[in-house]
Amino acid sequence: MSHERTAALAGALFVALDMVVGVMAGAPPSPGAPEDEILAYLADHRTGLAVGLWLFGLATIPLLWWFGSLWVRLVHAEAGTPRLAVVSLAGLLLGGTMALASAVMMAALGLLPTDAEGAVTVCTIAAVLLSAAGFGLAAHLLAANVLAARGDTFTRWLVVVGLVSASAFLVSAVLGAV
Repeated sequence: MSHERTAALAGALFVALDMVVGVMAGAPPSPGAPEDEILAYLADHRTGLAVGLWLFGLATIPLLWWFGSLWVRLVHAEAGTPRLAVVSLAGLLLGGTMALASAVMMAALGLLPTDAEGAVTVCTIAAVLLSAAGFGLAAHLLAANVLAARGDTFTRWLVVVGLVSASAFLVSAVLGAV
């Protein structure tokens, strides 16, 4: 099996695991939701929140495997001067770190009693961290797709999907911050 095919499968595995995490954790209430609604969400999704962290953590392994192959393509497209490749890497690391920090906080809430003091505050911080992750992910997607649009690194439709996704992450991050 080629390195490119293995990387594509790793990317698909990351997406699949991330989707499972999303289903297990359910749709969290907005940070401004009433305290009762947040506490009810935490009570109803305790197991999903706790297990979700470990699945999300495992998902980072195929994500990094996928990015390794993307890195090679990005650096090659920049003829060995990886400016946008570095932006893409930094954005992915920034967004991924914030998303993982958010998952850690939510997993901790899944392990604590639902009426633990400060649970609503921790849940709010986790939601804001997850929202802020969108800035890093938007930077990653913008850099990779701007570079891809310059040449023949990816097919055009994939570049369009990437740029639309970057815009969606940016809008989501801004809306989550306000």
